[in-house]
Order: sequence, then structure tokens, then C-alpha cells
Amino acid sequence: MTEKRCGTVTSSSGVDDAGAVCCWRPTWRDTDRCIWHTETAVPAAAYEQEQPEPDERLDGANFQGATLSGKSFLAGRSLVEADFTDAVLDGADLSGTDLRRATFRDVDAHGTSFRNANLHDAVFVFVDLRGADFRDARLYRAGLTDVRLNLETAFGERSVYEDEIPQASSDDQLAERADSAQWVYRELQRLYDENAFPERVHTYYLREMNFRRRQAWRLGNYLQAMKLAGSRWVMQYGTSPWRVVATSLLLILVCAVLYPLTGGIREVGTNSAVTYQIENPADAPSRVLVQAFLKSLYFSVITFATLGYGDIQPVGGWARAVAGIETLLGSLLMALLVFVLTRSVHY
Repeated sequence: MTEKRCGTVTSSSGVDDAGAVCCWRPTWRDTDRCIWHTETAVPAAAYEQEQPEPDERLDGANFQGATLSGKSFLAGRSLVEADFTDAVLDGADLSGTDLRRATFRDVDAHGTSFRNANLHDAVFVFVDLRGADFRDARLYRAGLTDVRLNLETAFGERSVYEDEIPQASSDDQLAERADSAQWVYRELQRLYDENAFPERVHTYYLREMNFRRRQAWRLGNYLQAMKLAGSRWVMQYGTSPWRVVATSLLLILVCAVLYPLTGGIREVGTNSAVTYQIENPADAPSRVLVQAFLKSLYFSVITFATLGYGDIQPVGGWARAVAGIETLLGSLLMALLVFVLTRSVHY
């Protein structure tokens, strides 16, 4: 009597480098499919007893309702278009597994390892991913809807696509990996926002912006790179009002030092005018230096704030130029402070 064979065909259409595969394994018990493709519930022990060779593909495998808690026999396997609907995977090891277009619906994947797995176009719906490990996983276009995360869910410091950019062999490959990295950073921001972890949203926003800055330098887009670098240092990409305040204080102090050295400032009194100018700081008495700096600091503050009392005026072309630059930068920094504060309240 001829042994019955499974015959399940997984076309994997649209999946790069996958191709179609026909399962020719013996049928399982009294079903018409093998143990990997049958729609009948299969005990985890039976899967372990019927393990295929390491290079055999299990594409299209059906694990609906399977209990695979803590199991590791699927690690490194090819499971393209596998179905894990209603499965229990808590603590399972799926590291290095090809899970492109796999379906995870109503799954307990608490503490599951997806490390180094390929999850392109995989679908996660109503999945518990608390404590799951996605470090170095390929997540581009993975659909994660109504999933549960926590602070133990690990996605790594950097996207795997960003680490692969230096090895890109063509402009198209470089652009593809850059788009994938940026997509992953934005998706992680969305996921953590839905799970009410604003600190992680902020973390992955900064990683996205830092990636964009590095990519601008890499592509020779120096204007964009300098713009992002300035945004990083002045206001941490629009997220830190304290950096704006620190930058403002630094500008005030620098200008206060420059005024006496670039022509000085003149204090206009009722009967006389006093000019505070330092020709050589090394030769000036300490008392004169302190007095000049304090007057200059006062003038720098009112210039930064564009108050313009008129009681102190810059002397000479260079001092006036410094005052003009400080006024412009002061207006810009105050506008940036309002913007950052408003953005912080919004988020």
C-alpha cells in the first residue's frame, strides 16, 4: 500500500528568495496532512519527535492552537506563511527563524525570543509581547496591531537595517535599508505610544533623528546634516527646553565677554558717560575686569531679550555687530523655547 503524502503547496508569492515548496512528508495519523500542516491539534511532544532535517522548509506550517511554551525546536527554521493563531508561545525560542508573512493572532508570546528572526510582512494581532526579544529581528512592514509591550520587551539599541547600511552594494540597496530603518523607528514609536510608555517613544524618536542625521552626512547632504546637528545640540530635536535655556545662557555669557574686547560699551549717565573697554585683559586690574564684565552681562541680557533700555550702548563696529547678532539669535531662541514647550505639552 502506497504511503499517503501531505501534498501541501506553499507558493510564497512575493516573498524574495523563498519560492514555492511542496510538502512530501507522510500524513499524520488518520489525517490527510503531515504533522506540520494538519489542522488537527498536535501535542508539542509529537512535533519534537517528528522534527525534520535542519535545512528542510516548514513553510505554511499550521500551529493553530498549539501549546509550544518554552520549546526551541523551531529556532532557525523556515516558517514562511506559518499560522500561529491562538497558539501559546510564552518562553519559546524562535530566534533566527524565517517568519515572513507568518500570522500571529490571539497569541501568548510572553518572553518569546524572536532574536535575529525575519519578520517581514508578518502579522501580529492581539498578541502579548511582554518580555519578548526582538533584537536584530527584521521588522520591516510587520503589522503589529493591538499588541501588548512592556519595558522588558527588547528591540535593541539600533535597527538591524541601520547596521547593514555600510555593506550596501548599490544606491538602491542603500536607500532600501535606510527606508527600512526609519520605518522601524517610527513603528516602535507608535507601539510604545499605544502602550503608554512615553519614555520609550522619546528614546526611539531620538534614535530616528540621529539616524537621519548620520544618513545625511553619509549621503553628502551637508546642509540637512548641519541643520539636524544644530537641532540636536540646541533643543535635542525639539524635545528639550532645558537645552534651549542652556544655549541661551551660553550665548549671553559669550557675548558679555566679547563686548569689552570688541570696542566696549558706553553707559550713558545724567552728567557723564562711562566706557567699559578692555584692551588687554592680562594688564587690566581685577576690579576693572569684574566691573566691565558685570556691566557687559547686564547689557547682554537686555540685548538678548530685545528690551533696549538705551542706558548702555555698544561702541565701535564690532561691538555693534555682536549686539545685532545676539538680538537675532535671542529672538530665535525664545521662539524655539516656546515651540519646544508647546510640543512637550502636546505629547
